[in-house]
Amino acid sequence: MGRGFIVEDAVEGYLSNLCEQPTSPTTGLLIGQNSAQRDFVVMATRTPQSQESGKDLVDKEWMCEHARQVSRMLPGGLSVVGVFIITDSNVSDILNPLQQTVCGLDKTISSEHLWVPTDDEVVEYVILHINPRTKTTRTTCRTFNVRDLKSPWKSADWKYQSSVCSAWTTVSCCLNVDIMLPLPDRRAGVESMEACLKEGLQVWARQIQEGFCLFNGKRIPEDVELTSGQLHIHNDILCSKIVFNVDIHMRFLLRLDHQIENQRLSNLVQQCGGSVSVRGAVHSRVFLQGGKPKSKLAEKLLKRDVVSTMATRVFMMVEDLLTSEGASLTTILNSILNLTPTNSKLYLTLIRPFIDPL
Repeated sequence: MGRGFIVEDAVEGYLSNLCEQPTSPTTGLLIGQNSAQRDFVVMATRTPQSQESGKDLVDKEWMCEHARQVSRMLPGGLSVVGVFIITDSNVSDILNPLQQTVCGLDKTISSEHLWVPTDDEVVEYVILHINPRTKTTRTTCRTFNVRDLKSPWKSADWKYQSSVCSAWTTVSCCLNVDIMLPLPDRRAGVESMEACLKEGLQVWARQIQEGFCLFNGKRIPEDVELTSGQLHIHNDILCSKIVFNVDIHMRFLLRLDHQIENQRLSNLVQQCGGSVSVRGAVHSRVFLQGGKPKSKLAEKLLKRDVVSTMATRVFMMVEDLLTSEGASLTTILNSILNLTPTNSKLYLTLIRPFIDPL
């Protein structure tokens, strides 16, 4: 039996409007939340037209870049769950290029994750094909496993429904951040700088993953359902949301060598060109489908959103400097040094610069 998708009815209106536009083919991303029981789609977003697009039915690189940018902006609990295409081409003609695109899309998004996926995570993406030329718009919905390219395509149920996420549980937290990330010396390349920053973030991410959460000031067992948070009633109707405020506490424990045989960490002294100090507050919010989500799932998604928010901010800073200043590491380091705090909730400054004078 195939997967079933419950889709916000606003998505139907959005796709119908795209079908009326003359541009064809039209591609885009489907945003929602997967679970072992049910899958939800709450939003669709069209992939902008690329000036460098050729005559290919699907622009793989451009869609992957679009997915990367969209994934960075999504709140916790939501992710890119698939793609859609509006075209009068036959389904059989587009499945293979779309399969390659979705595999590249998954690889692009996963490359920025600083955590190890668990075995129970859904690895199936949905592909929605819409033919706008038929009198009654024909929709074909299929899924496939991105980790097993030999797996067969599966038909999926696509059902529209109103107020899909009106009663989802909301979990939020504010985490104060003050960490230091080492930078390579000026003789290293840009790739080395990105690798150093990512490695430093991974160390911090592991500390977050090993921490524990307090839901509304209380420690809750992993298998307990979140049902007693703050109840918010909207517009005096039956739609309600349960909201939890969470505190993340990081563990700082001394461990014996035999306890960390598989993940031994050793001190390493190396020459560096400075260090990036990340200071501020990370505001995270996670949305959980269903009326009774488990605390284990809420904690996992909340920690991931905190880590993703931090990593995105750092990577965007580097990319912005690369775009505006070129690929000179010395120029980039000097640019970071001259950064001043902005109104952002999270800002970065460079301290202890060890750059030789030019």
